[in-house]
Amino acid sequence: MNQIKVLVVDDSAFMRQTIKAMIEEDPMLQVVATARDGKDALEKLFHYHPDVITLDIILPGDKDGLGVLNDIMGLQPTPTIMVSGASDENANYVIEAMSRGAFDFIFKPSGKLSDMEHIEHELQAKIRQAAVSRIRVGEPVRISEKKDVLEISRKRSLSNSIKSSPIVLIGTSTGGPKALQSVVPRLNSNLPAPILIVQHMPPRFTKSLADRLNRMSPLSVTEAAEGELLENGHAYVAPGGLHLLIEEDEQKRLKVRLSDSPPVNGVRPSIDVTLQSLAALHGYSYVVSILTGMGKDGAKGITELCAAGNDVHAIAESEETCTVFGMPKAMIETGQVNEIQPLYHISEAICSQFGLQGDE
Repeated sequence: MNQIKVLVVDDSAFMRQTIKAMIEEDPMLQVVATARDGKDALEKLFHYHPDVITLDIILPGDKDGLGVLNDIMGLQPTPTIMVSGASDENANYVIEAMSRGAFDFIFKPSGKLSDMEHIEHELQAKIRQAAVSRIRVGEPVRISEKKDVLEISRKRSLSNSIKSSPIVLIGTSTGGPKALQSVVPRLNSNLPAPILIVQHMPPRFTKSLADRLNRMSPLSVTEAAEGELLENGHAYVAPGGLHLLIEEDEQKRLKVRLSDSPPVNGVRPSIDVTLQSLAALHGYSYVVSILTGMGKDGAKGITELCAAGNDVHAIAESEETCTVFGMPKAMIETGQVNEIQPLYHISEAICSQFGLQGDE
């Protein structure tokens, strides 16, 4: 196999060398060039044609990382991993960057050995995945309107509609912020169900994601809080760094419980954990949609939810619109999926289970 070519963009010479050294610990990855600012980055982009770019959020000159990302996606679209410090302000920048087409992000190394090793492995894995990913610029392209866009699992029949006490869950990972931006704002504000959103993301960043989705959506979107009661037509984003579980209180009302128990599938929040908490409830029905993401989080949970005898309608995003097809593919392979839909039909597929149309 050919080495994956990487361009590293950072205004700090020390950080450029640090990131370069981390990347090249993997023999399959080669840093073909480094750049100190946006102008330098674009010149080297056109000269070296890298497979993947790492891009600092904060850059000197006329354009910051977001401005440079816009140029990359407009002039020579290339999978780009944003490099960010862990601050509230940077969280807003990162969410904006991913909504504009960035593949993912990593935190800047702090200098601690354990931190360096973790970020090194994370960075290498994300670069390898980015190199084979699909770049999504702008709204999802309507690739096909043929009937084969909708696939029904042979092991499960398509239910007409969800029946009683419904709950909606949307799970996603890599490419998720942009995918959620295409789905959540188009959900009907009259949905007679609470909407749970599990996006693999660290603390601070899920608050920024929820705020962004809330500004764009007809329904309310907030970061879930410990002990709050679920309301219909309201979307709850699992807080970064915590598992989201749903329980009943003494009056049989649904409430949020947050847990810092160990990561599952290497992530926290985990979709499996949320689905397993739903499987422990009785008398509810579910619409579950798994969107783009690396790994298989959600596959075990959907299997347990269905095995518990619940009325479940499962929707997987189709490969044609996924940035990474890992999680939807894993759910499809369980045999529990009712629909495989491109991203631009997901909100419609969810709303149709309640006899509603999605908002435009």
